[in-house]
Amino acid sequence: MNILFTFKAEPDLGMLSTLEWQAAARQGGPDTSALPVSPGADEQTAAAILLAQVKTNNALKLTALTLGDQRALHWLRYFAALGFEKRILIEADNIHRFAPETVARQIARQQGINHAELIVTGSLSSEGQNGQTPYLVAEMLGWPCLSQVTDFSVEPPFVVVQQKTRRCRVRLPAIIAVCQTGAPAMPVPGMRQRLAAAKSDIIREPLAFEESPRTTVVSTQTPPPRGAVTMIDGATAQEKAQTLWRKYLQPRMVK
Repeated sequence: MNILFTFKAEPDLGMLSTLEWQAAARQGGPDTSALPVSPGADEQTAAAILLAQVKTNNALKLTALTLGDQRALHWLRYFAALGFEKRILIEADNIHRFAPETVARQIARQQGINHAELIVTGSLSSEGQNGQTPYLVAEMLGWPCLSQVTDFSVEPPFVVVQQKTRRCRVRLPAIIAVCQTGAPAMPVPGMRQRLAAAKSDIIREPLAFEESPRTTVVSTQTPPPRGAVTMIDGATAQEKAQTLWRKYLQPRMVK
């Protein structure tokens, strides 16, 4: 079973000095081109959970994917040392790294190439904190997306997910967005694994853009307002519940 693990290599803003922050306020933002990068706390938690399961299930094949520049190569080799069988770097500049839809399209494209049945992401990045990417990928692929995941276990053809408020069992394929809870910690590879990973292959691909289809506007109309309320009439609460089920809930159930 193929699992696609995606992470964002974020610059360590804590390494900026006070003078650099003051200069950034005048320039419209800090210069992060020379800072080292690392995965976010959410992604590190997700990687630790995945690696713990690979030890007991050799059928799980892990692929690490990130968008960025050559600074991310260090972490891809780090994941190679930990046991990720495939590493992919999609070379992108900072403008596209902050475009959730573009990032989501790259992830959806790689899912088709690698035939992944499970996509694991973080919930938020420390840079953008928009939290849109996993939902956009889910919409593009037509997969369910579970957020606020604190733990999970892969039990093909299902994934058992522990969220902050519930525990559920979902049939694959699926996308899960992990949030950091303080544990477990990502393992540290030994020197022998690091030396072997230094020569490991990393797939480097350019950012892929899909040509937008040409469309012609025929007419426009105002969409209905969001949050419209439909009143359900009934003599008793039981009758109202039956109407709710028959007219609104039952047609949405996946058979």
